[in-house]
Amino acid sequence: MDTFDSPTAIGGLGGSGTRVFAAMLRHAGIHIGDTLNEPLDNLWFAVLFKRRAWTGTRPPPEAVAQAAALFVRAMTCGLADGLDPAERALIARLGADLPPDGGWKCGPHTCHAQALADSLPPPAGPRPWGWKEPNTHVFLPALDRQIPGLRYIHVLRDGLDMAFSANTWQARHWEHLYPLPPGAGTPMPLRQLRFWTAANRAALLYGTQHMPGRFLVVRYEAFCADPAAQWPRIRRFLGAPEGLELPADLLRPTSIGRSSDRPLSGFPGADLTAARALQSDMDKAAALE
Repeated sequence: MDTFDSPTAIGGLGGSGTRVFAAMLRHAGIHIGDTLNEPLDNLWFAVLFKRRAWTGTRPPPEAVAQAAALFVRAMTCGLADGLDPAERALIARLGADLPPDGGWKCGPHTCHAQALADSLPPPAGPRPWGWKEPNTHVFLPALDRQIPGLRYIHVLRDGLDMAFSANTWQARHWEHLYPLPPGAGTPMPLRQLRFWTAANRAALLYGTQHMPGRFLVVRYEAFCADPAAQWPRIRRFLGAPEGLELPADLLRPTSIGRSSDRPLSGFPGADLTAARALQSDMDKAAALE
């Protein structure tokens, strides 16, 4: 599979530190898109996948497959000259729901949907490509089916630190896609921890079973502690040249250990046990690479 046809995607819970790894993709010469926000999220992906309608029910498989196909076309050959009327109408509807005139606040604005519809082939011609958008893990099975050879980097951050994170978008909008208790009335840290456990478990199971050699787990804390030791395995996974060095100013870790001074009494023992088991399994997966 040519690297032009087998992109590399990065995902994880929001606030997991995925920006650092998106910067690595760019450093390795991988095109991650031009319509990005400050954390380097691909806003075309957000337009297509972070839909208001999908946060209340399970997305229809055919609609997710269409979104994946549109995204691949936009990133590789552009959509400006190839949209059929139904596809153009879909992107217009998604854009109309976004700010400044629409009320769906999920990151992108109407102008980003228009940029998606107006996308052109990369000016430099075919080249290795990929993207970073934390919500990628939610749609990983569908994306893997739609994009042959897809490589995926899953960024994992400490579950208790994430439980107290202010970035709760995924837990609030995607928890219905996992076998979780209803979130209404549950304290947000507990909802966040339960989502962290269920969503990461699903990513780990799918990646290890269906994407051998194309699925990489990276512990954010381990990378921050010793980037030089972690970089070679990431570089090999990306297929970057052996002599490519990691920029010294790339890493800006924040909020590691935020849970150390928080009481854990609000977390039932079963939830803490499940989170610790998941953390252990993820650590084993990361160590195997």
